[in-house]
Amino acid sequence: MDDREQTYLRLIRENRGQLRKICRVYGDDAADREDLRQEILLQLWRSLPSFRGDADAGTWLYRVALNTALSRRRDRETREEARLHREDDAIPDAPSRPDREHRERERLERLYAAIDRLEDADRALVLMYLDEKSYSEMAEVLGITENYVGVRLHRIRKRLSTWLSEEET
Repeated sequence: MDDREQTYLRLIRENRGQLRKICRVYGDDAADREDLRQEILLQLWRSLPSFRGDADAGTWLYRVALNTALSRRRDRETREEARLHREDDAIPDAPSRPDREHRERERLERLYAAIDRLEDADRALVLMYLDEKSYSEMAEVLGITENYVGVRLHRIRKRLSTWLSEEET
């Protein structure tokens, strides 16, 4: 096994939780999440030679994974819009989520549903926050200032809190 393969496998192993979260948020169901995971892994392999080491390897991996997920989502939305125009169809209903037996699981599902309502950049910021990235890492990935990271997170938390409390009533 050469150095590139070892580096790749180490990065995947060390960041598998972050990759799982990105796939969970940007994938519609289990099969879609697995497809996205495979696409991200392929893109990481292809991008590895371009990693210069200027940024933390985990931050670089996160950026590649997030950009892959966002790009895939944009492509799918474009195809869906084209299909709807072609077929002159109504917008399909969102897939229903199965009922959960445990309250904690239901709460987590409601949180993910609320996160799904966010715009892509805000969704990415929440994921990095949940992954306990520093403000400087978040700023670097999104290309904004650390101060603005704090402002946006505050606004996002308020929005999520409002949405979640509306669901409970």
